[in-house]
Amino acid sequence: MKWFAVSLSVILCHGFLVAQDRPNILMIAVDDLRPMLSCYGDERVQTPNFDRLAVSGMLFERAYCNYSKCGPSRMSLMTGLRPGTVGVYSNNERDITKFRKSRPDAVPMSRWFREAGYEVRGFGKIDHDGWAVPEDWSAPLFAGREGEMLEVVNDDVTATLIADRANCPVAQAPDVADEFLFAGRMVNKVNRHLGELHEKPFFYAVGFRRPHLPFVAPKRYYDLYAPDESWLAMNPKPPKNVPHLAWFNSDGYGGMMKKVGDPMPDPLTRADAIALNGFEMRSYVGAPVHGEIPAANQIKLLHAYAACISYVDAQIGKLLDQLDESGLRENTIVLLWSDHGWHLGEKSAWGKMTNYEIANRIPFMISAPGMEPGRTKSFAALLDVYPTLCDLAGIEPPTHLEGVSLVPVLKDAAASVKDVIFHEYSRYKNDFMGHAVRTDRYRYVRWTDRNGELVAEELYDLESDPMEMSNLSEEQPDKASELATLLR
Repeated sequence: MKWFAVSLSVILCHGFLVAQDRPNILMIAVDDLRPMLSCYGDERVQTPNFDRLAVSGMLFERAYCNYSKCGPSRMSLMTGLRPGTVGVYSNNERDITKFRKSRPDAVPMSRWFREAGYEVRGFGKIDHDGWAVPEDWSAPLFAGREGEMLEVVNDDVTATLIADRANCPVAQAPDVADEFLFAGRMVNKVNRHLGELHEKPFFYAVGFRRPHLPFVAPKRYYDLYAPDESWLAMNPKPPKNVPHLAWFNSDGYGGMMKKVGDPMPDPLTRADAIALNGFEMRSYVGAPVHGEIPAANQIKLLHAYAACISYVDAQIGKLLDQLDESGLRENTIVLLWSDHGWHLGEKSAWGKMTNYEIANRIPFMISAPGMEPGRTKSFAALLDVYPTLCDLAGIEPPTHLEGVSLVPVLKDAAASVKDVIFHEYSRYKNDFMGHAVRTDRYRYVRWTDRNGELVAEELYDLESDPMEMSNLSEEQPDKASELATLLR
């Protein structure tokens, strides 16, 4: 028995040492962020800390979400399963509860790493708000107040409050310190933990809610910009030869339209759809509810979006500074992603929730110990985060994962681990589903009804038509058929 106790002690100690030798992980998530960053070639926006991370790691120029909506996208990432496998296409908590009961084997990334010996903590928005399971984490989540997404500043600028959704301003520029708002307070909390002694390797997941609506950022970040009409979308009208369901991203806002006295027309004409497109944003106070959004208003919205990006950029800089000051940087993986892209007037849309490039392409970068920095055109998807982090940490991945490790690309920017990207989007409470495949040159979308019957097709040549304004499915039926065979 004495020999057994000593042997067990050695085994446990060895396990602890192996865990200690593993790299730390700092996973940064940014909500609703398209690649509108200077490191992605957008010279309008000042993002020195995104750029700083980019030059220290591998920047993926062609990274994509698998579903352009917060809840389903994050659920796919955290479980490592395709949205179609998860079967959650909305932010309805009932759907996620049903999935968890039906797939207890789909262990989320947070629990997998906790059970592998990591100290796993969540800050801000990682899972969709309210969806996290506390037991999957090593400590209570620091997610803020209920409805923290709707944090605004009161009239006399003395406190923040959670706004009533129907009366929430679309943007604010209060003259306050970074820490006055939740993102600043959250980073201070993270940095206190980073500065502590760690008995285990840590996995800290830090989720910024901005630039999600409402666009609230300290005034000094607004002062960085003076946007003009050159900022406006170059393709403000949707394609003429595609159905509304391809670009009308307001189908889930019928209830809100009734509340503001502008119910959704039935039937919905093309003119109606354009006049109501982007209703997630239109439903905030200060944005036109119906009709054309004047250029001056659009410029203000673009200004606010850019200010929020720079505010988040500054907070990311504080996290990177703390890693450096604590001597943690050399043994810490830093991975940054956004849950999806965002329309800023393209195709008359504002927000996410389409199958177009603008709503699905995301900023994505990984800085890992021992890996050379660079840029790659290799395809990557949020589905690949889970297996990639397992690979980098030397942890056996769970068998249910449907993504692939991106480590070969981190070792060689010219390498490729996948030839295509799959993503999808549901319309009208799952009455229609758009399954999309993005190849090196084309995007093909197949829209079907509840019976699986084809209702529409889209085919875009991204080489000659990067803004996806000309649907070629009827002109090139053979190419459409060829790409349709790739869909699962």
